[in-house]
This record gives sequence, structure tokens and C-alpha cells, in this order.
Amino acid sequence: MNGELEKRLKRLLSCRSYKEEDVGRYLRELRRFAQEVGDEESFRKMERFFKALADSTRLRIIKMLENRELCVCEVMAALDLTQTNASYHLNMLERAGIVKKTRRGKWVFYSLVKPEVTRLIDQIS
Repeated sequence: MNGELEKRLKRLLSCRSYKEEDVGRYLRELRRFAQEVGDEESFRKMERFFKALADSTRLRIIKMLENRELCVCEVMAALDLTQTNASYHLNMLERAGIVKKTRRGKWVFYSLVKPEVTRLIDQIS
């Protein structure tokens, strides 16, 4: 533990009437507590999920997919996007586990994997 952190924890513990020598134990308790609320990989998945929702174009795509599956070219036409831009947004949504793609010959169609996402979006807006 670095010196500054140790000083801060000692001050905190003295305010909470802990004994000063409990700093190491308290630090272990805090780290165990952090592990109990969730592992790093779970939070990384949540991070990808929320990053995918943090864009108005992707939110519009999700709302469109709420009604039916769409081909990449339909997303391009509806939102006036280039093929590269549409694919980028759809890939982000796919990596976040929000949409899935299905190939049919040359065509790639996207649909919602998690329809509850649209309810979340509706509740927030």
C-alpha cells in the first residue's frame, strides 16, 4: 500500500473509532468487498453494453430493430449512413450482445437479441 493511501485510511479509521493497526485488515476487507460486488470481466461486459447504448445512431438502430429485423442496406438507407458506418454501429451492438446477425446468401440481417433493451431505453427517455 502506498504511503498516502495508508495515511488516508488511518485518518478515516480514527474517525470511525477503529484501532490504527487495523489499516491492513481494513484494506483487505475493502478489496474483498470490491470482489463481492462483481468480477472484472462482468463489469467489462457491462461497460461494452453501456458504450453501445451511448450513441444516438445505435439507439435509433435498436428502436428500428424492435419492430423487425433489418438488412445492413436498410439501416444505411433509413439513417443515411455509409456501408462502413452502418456496419461499424451494428458490429458494436453485436459485440455488446444486443443484436445478432444472420447471413442469407450475400445479405446480412440483424435482429435484437435482448428486446428488453428497448424497454430500458424507453424508461430512460
